[in-house]
Amino acid sequence: MIYVSVWVVIWGTASSLVDWLLLNADLYQEGSFGQASTFIGYGAAASVLGVKLSNRFLFKNQTPDQGPDADPNSDQSADSPGDL
Repeated sequence: MIYVSVWVVIWGTASSLVDWLLLNADLYQEGSFGQASTFIGYGAAASVLGVKLSNRFLFKNQTPDQGPDADPNSDQSADSPGDL
């Protein structure tokens, strides 16, 4: 799904930029707990933001009677018992 891929790119880019700044400032060494916690923290933040913002991007074209798991190709009125 493209939405998840975009958030992975955002997470990777943001955490890599911060990691690069912190490594160049000699605040931690490569492979240290500080580096791992930087990527884990940014991953958690990207996950939370992705879930919170998902309603703005994923569910725009649904009618009120459709849920997020509804089949967009199905026509609910076509299978009524009177049509048989």
